Amino acid sequence: MKENNAAMKKVIVVGAGIAGMTAAIYARRSGFDVTLIEQHSIAGGMCTSWRRKGYLFEGAIHWLIGSSHKTDAHELWKDTGALGDDVRVFLPDPFHSVEHEGQVLSLYRSVEKTAEHLRVVSPEDVPRLHQLVKDVKALSKMQMPIMDIKGVKAENPKRMSSGFAMTMMSLLPTISRLSKLSCRDFAARFKHPGIQKLLNLLPEGYDASSFVITLASLDAGDGGYPEGGSLAMADRMAQTFTDMGGTLIMKAKVQKVNIKDGKATGVTLESGTLDADAVIVTQETIAALDNLFDVPIGDKWLHELRAEAKPVLCTFVGVGIKAEIPKTPVWELKEPIHYAGQTITSLGLYNYAEYEGYAPEGGTALTTAFISDTYDFWKQAKADGRYEQEKQSLAEQISKAICRRYPQAVGKIEVIDIATPLTYERYTSAYRGSWMILKEPGDKMKRYPGHSENVNGLYFAGHRLMSPGGLPVALISGRQAAQLVCRQFGEVFR
Repeated sequence: MKENNAAMKKVIVVGAGIAGMTAAIYARRSGFDVTLIEQHSIAGGMCTSWRRKGYLFEGAIHWLIGSSHKTDAHELWKDTGALGDDVRVFLPDPFHSVEHEGQVLSLYRSVEKTAEHLRVVSPEDVPRLHQLVKDVKALSKMQMPIMDIKGVKAENPKRMSSGFAMTMMSLLPTISRLSKLSCRDFAARFKHPGIQKLLNLLPEGYDASSFVITLASLDAGDGGYPEGGSLAMADRMAQTFTDMGGTLIMKAKVQKVNIKDGKATGVTLESGTLDADAVIVTQETIAALDNLFDVPIGDKWLHELRAEAKPVLCTFVGVGIKAEIPKTPVWELKEPIHYAGQTITSLGLYNYAEYEGYAPEGGTALTTAFISDTYDFWKQAKADGRYEQEKQSLAEQISKAICRRYPQAVGKIEVIDIATPLTYERYTSAYRGSWMILKEPGDKMKRYPGHSENVNGLYFAGHRLMSPGGLPVALISGRQAAQLVCRQFGEVFR
């Protein structure tokens, strides 16, 4: 790494999630003295996995935008060490399946293959399938724009080409049309009830553009699963940073960002104060605004973000079974699962049997996530002393549903691990344990500046800075934060 005058400048990054590690890696590569502070014992933030009784439960990545080397985001993942030529990327196919009246319907990575399959299932839906193929093919040309910020000096400049701009402009009518529909309404346009189930892939509330863009990324060869999943990817990024000479402090929670005379001067930890010339806050933005500043930050865009963001929450379930469980489509439950005021009538499980190291020999690791804002329920259950009891009730219902589907699982379920929104809040300090932003019909894509106009040297990055959030947004916003620091001190971004 080339050192320069920026080595005299100290940068503190709050939070070692994807955004924090990205910002720290790029700032360090650009010559700054960087300290990355993480409250947990491992890096990764929301991009994480965990082990229970020998089973590894994938807690974040189900498909990764930028896993394909054909995408611009792939270069950034390689820059940060998250991906590399030695990291295999798996492309499971079919991508998603449901069971309807004894018939299995599937979404394949190729939209033409999906349409061919579903035409046989429902000939009367051929016109709508034709339109789906047309929309997916159009949006498969779409990529998240990765450009340099205005005024930064970059070693390898990235500017938007006229061809890229024209392509993006040509896609706006399609995106606008789909953005006016909910995913539920989009699916309801199809005649066949099984196809309606199949196309209800995203959680309730999302607009249809989010769904079609997902299919488009798959059709373009993207959306793979990197070897080792979230935990391994986060570990590689942390190793990249420390190998560059960056300082990574674990199990240390930032209590506040210090501001003096309109300038960020460092942070306060339980153990004392660390001084800096710039601070990048990558802790989830809403929680950071609520907890890290003695005096509210007055930037208009931060107030807008606080008011406009619609957090997405989940209750995550990992199941370890000492038996070989085959992959299965989403199926209708004979007895609905009731939890936190919610009713679950069908169950789909991610099955990690094809990956090494996820379960003991002869065992299977399964996961699922129930997407719903149940934060207040779990918070009240905690206050009433019912928290563990409610989790146990959910575990028993899931166990019963799995054993009914897979008789070989009876007496063989070794662990059911449940992470509620309170779990995510405890480990990441995210607002209500939220990990995404809901993009409803009619919502416009929002992208926030990432720097304070009222406090010099204060920057923000993370999944809240652009809807609908997710790992690519964390990656891009982390890169932008490092560029903002470079611009402040007149240094070259590398």
